[in-house]
Amino acid sequence: MATYRLLHVTRTAGDTDGLAEFTNSDTVLLPVHSSDPTGTTEGEMIYNSTDNKIKIYNGSSWEVVGNTTENIEDIVGDMLVTNGTHTGISFAYDDAGDGAIDATVSVSSDAILDADNDTKIQVEESADEDKIRYDVAGTEVAVQDAGGIALTTNGGMFRHNQTQAATFTIPSGEGTLLAGPVTITGTVTNNGTMVII
Repeated sequence: MATYRLLHVTRTAGDTDGLAEFTNSDTVLLPVHSSDPTGTTEGEMIYNSTDNKIKIYNGSSWEVVGNTTENIEDIVGDMLVTNGTHTGISFAYDDAGDGAIDATVSVSSDAILDADNDTKIQVEESADEDKIRYDVAGTEVAVQDAGGIALTTNGGMFRHNQTQAATFTIPSGEGTLLAGPVTITGTVTNNGTMVII
């Protein structure tokens, strides 16, 4: 297939304001300016040597050809902030400042719960209750208040492995109760009371 040159323009020597030049290597040499020129016409294109960018005049201002960092930030910011639907997460795009997208995760202040809300730890089942409630598979199994932990009728029991490998200290004024037989492979420093039944 034949190739035809539709236009061949060559600037004269020293003409820095002339038209684009089609060079012998089939590239285009745009007019080079150290600042955006004034008094221009819509559709003109230059290379700004200070910005190191190709620019086109849109009739009122010079715009960089292609996506700038600002363009990309605006696109991503719009995707997350405007079009995003994110349960428990909100986004804020700082367009005028550093271009950052800040994410805020909303969490419940009164419960830790699983996806279907049937296993959870609650700290305020009713107003200012001051109790911690433990639910497993939809059933409350224990309640903790200033007096200690009370297992409910559905709470099962406390249990431990008959081999204790942890290294720990029983502080003075505290007690530990274990159901035997127990093999201790760790190191227990007993400064309080330890009872094995």
